[in-house]
Amino acid sequence: MALQAVDKQEQAERETAARAYVAEDETHYIRYLDDCVKTSVDTMREIRLQQDECWRVYNEEEPRNFNFKELWQSRITYPKPYKLVQTGMAFVRKAFDVDFLSIENELDDEAALFWEELMTVQLSRNYANFPIQFVDAVGMSLAIGQSMEMIPVYHPGKGLRYILVEPWKIHRDPDAVSRQPQSGAYWIHQEFMPYNVLKEWEKSGRFKNIVDIGPGSSWYSRTPDLTAEQLAQRKGMVYSKSAFQKSLQVLEFWGTILSPRGETVMPNATFTGAGGRVIGEPKPSPYPTLRWPGIGFSALPHLLRFDGRGLIHGIRSLWYLMCNMMSLHADHLNWTVNPMLEVDISSLVDQSDTDVYPGKVFQTYGSQQGQQVVRAVDLKSAANELIAMMNFYDMRHQDGGLLDYTTMGSPGYRAEVTKGEAAQNLEQSMTIVGSIGKNLEDGAINSIMAGAETVAINITYEELTAVMGPEWRELIDSYRVPVSDEFPTGLNLPKLTTGRFHVSGITSLMKEREKLQQMQTLIMPLFDPGNLGQVFLPYLKPGGYLNEIVRLTKLTDSKFSIEPAKAEAIDKAQQDQQDAKIGSQQAQEAAQAAQVQADAERKAAEAAKLQAEAEEKMAKAGTLEAQAELHRAKAELAIAQAGKANREGEMEEEAAGPSPVEIAQAERVQALLPHETDLARQRVESERAITEANWARAQAAANPPPAPEPTPEEIELARQKVETEKALTKLNLARAKTAANPPKPVVAAKKPKGGA
Repeated sequence: MALQAVDKQEQAERETAARAYVAEDETHYIRYLDDCVKTSVDTMREIRLQQDECWRVYNEEEPRNFNFKELWQSRITYPKPYKLVQTGMAFVRKAFDVDFLSIENELDDEAALFWEELMTVQLSRNYANFPIQFVDAVGMSLAIGQSMEMIPVYHPGKGLRYILVEPWKIHRDPDAVSRQPQSGAYWIHQEFMPYNVLKEWEKSGRFKNIVDIGPGSSWYSRTPDLTAEQLAQRKGMVYSKSAFQKSLQVLEFWGTILSPRGETVMPNATFTGAGGRVIGEPKPSPYPTLRWPGIGFSALPHLLRFDGRGLIHGIRSLWYLMCNMMSLHADHLNWTVNPMLEVDISSLVDQSDTDVYPGKVFQTYGSQQGQQVVRAVDLKSAANELIAMMNFYDMRHQDGGLLDYTTMGSPGYRAEVTKGEAAQNLEQSMTIVGSIGKNLEDGAINSIMAGAETVAINITYEELTAVMGPEWRELIDSYRVPVSDEFPTGLNLPKLTTGRFHVSGITSLMKEREKLQQMQTLIMPLFDPGNLGQVFLPYLKPGGYLNEIVRLTKLTDSKFSIEPAKAEAIDKAQQDQQDAKIGSQQAQEAAQAAQVQADAERKAAEAAKLQAEAEEKMAKAGTLEAQAELHRAKAELAIAQAGKANREGEMEEEAAGPSPVEIAQAERVQALLPHETDLARQRVESERAITEANWARAQAAANPPPAPEPTPEEIELARQKVETEKALTKLNLARAKTAANPPKPVVAAKKPKGGA
């Protein structure tokens, strides 16, 4: 409900008029108060009935149909709902353990730091003990759908405290909007206050018009002045704990006060009624921004109204069914262990003796068919069917309760689950937990802001300096102002409307756990010097990594790690050392590159030399080939001349006949010429093959690297081949000359005719 801003003068005029109106027509305020309560109660009736049923199921009270059971019938309650809610509370308790609050203010960092330090102290265990109080409030929300109302109060000398009030004691405007605890036209806190406390407050001036409900009082007794309805109403306002301890119902109203004509009297005010009287006069709300101090929330908010849904809403009837199934099974076991007996009384000697007990002896005449006179009635076992159905109901219970066995950390009903499947199930199950966590963090922020405003309007200068310590005295002195109606405590603390509160709750816990897993999976292997660390180690900071692990695992109180500043210095020194090592490696790599370049140039020169040598050898091979051709021509000429000489010799031999020596020389020359010719041709072919191989090696050397550098054995072999080629060339030249100028065949001298 949007309210227009009211200046101080108009607010004072409205307050004066409201108090005067109380003196004129006090009953209007009581009627208005009762009408607001009645409107809220009538609208929320069905919701309150559901919340009451959920509360009974959470406490695992017996289903109401058990009241109709016989004494011998089992009354078993299945222990499930309580564990379900406690599991959800455990998540919240773990999340709000330490350092859950942070405050940011971009406009004033100093004010944000001040409020963060102050509220950290006020919310700690020695003061408000906010984590425990908040978890208790969350437990009610998980059970019935709406949290306990967290009302901050400030006790001088003791600091901030939170009062937890049951949701059915708070009467909100039915038009209150979901997720907005300060919405609606009014907020009423109903509570039974001890009569002695009310009287003490009346003496101190805090209250007035306290009706007499003490021992012997006739205020709620039958008198002629009271109707039966009025008497019942008064009796409903009194709670008698004992003969001397009486409590009176007190209604504390906060919100918009309307006149009998429905017009606004005060837009943001409070007053208190009890026993049909106004005991606290109307006055403006003392809070800077809050309309009332109470904060409520829901883990699973309703979309259209302020209340919400709990974990038990969807499993109530299923839980009743499981309790009945267990009870029926136990009853069936009773009939199985103690079965019914069938007795043929006509065969008993004493037909009135039908009692059964261990060791009982029945005197019988014997039956005609020879059957037993007393025999048990067998019943069919249904244990297997029951176990199967209970497992099925249990799975449905997990679905309806939103927190399954995977989320709870239990093994579940399946015996064999792979590691990957378990991790996937846990991740999916935690999704709903993250959604619930976001809703609860909103409630935590609203509760903390309400507590901060309560501290701001109540804490004094002396208390603030005692809590914050001497190091904050200079800043606190800057907030000090003269005591006035506007600043009754003498302090003008920074406004909370310019800051931004942040609570690290369940979602932050889940993010931190996911971050820790990612660090373990992705970052930790990068520190291995024998593996990925060879590449990534220069880019990592071990000290920062360790400090982040300490922060994420909440091991800040452990002493196994050094201070962050020293860790940063060590990281910097290691980084400098790594930079120097990298520079040295770069210089070494540059020198190696220069050496490689020089080797490449040397190999290129060697390749050019080898290519020149190959070309030279090819030229020599061509010369040798020409010489071989010349030798072949000369050999052919020699063969022709030798043939001619042979023919002439044969002719002369026919005439005179050669001598034996000449014939032998001619035959030797004739036999050597073909062999020398073949040898010359083979040498030419060998020289050509060697030249082509040298050319290929020259080409390979000119285009390195695939060809490796020649080994000493290869160099020696090449040198030997060159020497061999030189010797063979000389031999070929000598033989070619010999073939070109063959010795003349010796012809036998003609014998003179007629010689003796």
